[in-house]
Amino acid sequence: MGSELTFQDRTVVPFDNGDGKIWFTTEALADLLGYANANKVSNIYNRHKDEFTDSMTTVTKVRKDGINNSLREVEMRIFSPRGAHLIGMVSRTKVAKDLRIWMLDLVEKESGIQIAPLNVSGLAKLTGQQIHDQIASFDELSFKHRGQKGSGLLAQRKKDKKRVKEATLLALQLTQFSIPDLGEFSEGLPV
Repeated sequence: MGSELTFQDRTVVPFDNGDGKIWFTTEALADLLGYANANKVSNIYNRHKDEFTDSMTTVTKVRKDGINNSLREVEMRIFSPRGAHLIGMVSRTKVAKDLRIWMLDLVEKESGIQIAPLNVSGLAKLTGQQIHDQIASFDELSFKHRGQKGSGLLAQRKKDKKRVKEATLLALQLTQFSIPDLGEFSEGLPV
């Protein structure tokens, strides 16, 4: 994991834990949150450690320069985007809210959740069945990935539900039509 990530005007290189996932050091999180000292992040973690799962944070060993140019192994706590989001939830800095939103986007990207947007304007080009299938598929994926407790994406799910409602109304307008009155038919005449 060597690719840089950018949050607002700050660039951070995720910590490479050897598992191909995104991890943040306490120093990186402190910088992203605007703290001058990484101990602030450590203190937040220590106060709320019972809320973290093993997938949200872990301790890893790294080699650092020691005395007399010797390398020494030290333990370092790192956080996944979900763990970083939780740190942001209890942080009181001005950028914490923006960081939480950014972290949720990272969580969604990292988990591979790809929900194609529901393009309401493009529905008019589809058949009636395709329209209803696309709306149903979007709604199902949105519920599965954004509508479950703990997903952290319930606000997005609310927006998705509004979009589904708009699309359903449009679908009804596009697929429901009335037959014009053809007048009275005489008895016995074929229609």
